[in-house]
Amino acid sequence: MASAVASPAQQQQLQQKSMQEGSASELALVPIDSVSEEDPIDLTMPVSRLPVELEIAVPVREFRVRNLVGLDRGQVIATKWEQSDDLPLSAGEVQLAWTEFEVVDAQLAVRVTRLA
Repeated sequence: MASAVASPAQQQQLQQKSMQEGSASELALVPIDSVSEEDPIDLTMPVSRLPVELEIAVPVREFRVRNLVGLDRGQVIATKWEQSDDLPLSAGEVQLAWTEFEVVDAQLAVRVTRLA
């Protein structure tokens, strides 16, 4: 099975490049080679039914404990994330996809915009 995450050196190069370009979304884990066609995943195995915790994180720079303690109900926290930037969807250290927020029947949801 091929590696699904860039090496630390590749991640550092990509982070330096994206910092020069100024895109916040590129600072997340950047996937490289995916599972090859020769090694398909067998979804009939019991392991395929194990739960996986997914994470979608919005970086908030300059947010400190004093800001957390001082939060009030209804307060809006500003971020430097552009509204048009997709958010990385990860499971642990592995980025799976890029997403955007949606509201469905008064519930917050995410739509997968592209696979990693």
